[in-house]
Order: sequence, then structure tokens, then C-alpha cells
Amino acid sequence: MGDRIFDWLYGVITRPVGTLNEIAREKPAGWGFLIYLAVSLMSGAAVTFQQYRYGMFDEAMQQFAITIAPAVLIIGGFFFTVVALFVFTLVLHLFGRLFGGSGGYWNIFSAYTFASFPSIIGVPVSLFAAFLGWAGMLLNSLAGFGISIWVIVLQVIALRESHGLTTGMSILAYIISVVLLFIIPIVIIVAALIALFVF
Repeated sequence: MGDRIFDWLYGVITRPVGTLNEIAREKPAGWGFLIYLAVSLMSGAAVTFQQYRYGMFDEAMQQFAITIAPAVLIIGGFFFTVVALFVFTLVLHLFGRLFGGSGGYWNIFSAYTFASFPSIIGVPVSLFAAFLGWAGMLLNSLAGFGISIWVIVLQVIALRESHGLTTGMSILAYIISVVLLFIIPIVIIVAALIALFVF
């Protein structure tokens, strides 16, 4: 299976539907996990470097009178990403089954991790943008937005191919999962902070 990894990575970019369908059937979960970790670690390091280059972290830490080493930020974000990966793929799997899908957890896990591979393109973009000042920030934002949309589309395809859902049901399951795990908690936290400062 190891000799097919590069074909799969290339296929995710050039022919995603067939490739993610094959990955979902083959279930290379271990390889997918390692690839996801490597991409997440490199992306986190690149973003942290860029933000330190612009002095964003220094300003924030001075404002709140705290000091955090870059390595701590990278490692902390890394562990959060790992936890979020397992939780989010589990929720996707549950909604996929709820909406009539037939795949297993490791099917969606494998396809989802490979679907996130194009995020690696953001690493050299972030490093390059770190030396361009405000123009670099704009470039990085535009590139990051485009890559994020691309990866989200691939993740929806991964859910569809791994659970045999329609495109509409896959999109619905994905949106519900995002709302439950990310948007609602953020709204609750913001509301709690507002209540804390207002009252």
C-alpha cells in the first residue's frame, strides 16, 4: 500500500472523485493520519512564523501581559488539530449514517485525511508572504481562502464517496457538523464574554 501513497496524493489534486473513492475503500487510515499530521504541523509552523514576523503575537502578548514561546503555540495547535480531526470525522460519520450512508468510520477518516492534503500549498505561500508586508498578508488571505474552499469541497466529496451519499446529503451533513462543532461553541463563548463584561 505504501507505494500507492504518492499516486493517491497526486490523484486527490488531479482526479479527486475516483481517488477519494478508492481511498475510502482501501482505508489507509494510518497513512492518512501521518499525512494529516505532517501537513498540520508544517502549516502551523508557517502561520506562526508569519505572524511573529508581523509582530502580531508580540502585540497580543503585551496587551494581555503574557509570554508564549512559538514552539508552545505550534505544539498546542497541533494537539488541538489532532483532537478536532477525530471528533469531526466521527460526527461526519454519524451524520453520514443518519442520512442513509453505509460507510464505516475508517472509510471517512481515511478519505477525509487525504482530502486535506492540498492545504500543504499554503505552507510556501505563508512563508513567502511573510517577507512582503501588508501585500503578503493580502496574498496569504486570498490564497488561504481559496485553498480552504478547495479542501472543503474535497472533504464533502470524501464524505460522499465513503458513505455512498448524494452530493446534497453530503453537503447537508457537512454543514450540520460544522455548525454543531464550531459555530455554536463560538457563539456561546462570545455570548458568555459579552455577558461577563456587560453585566
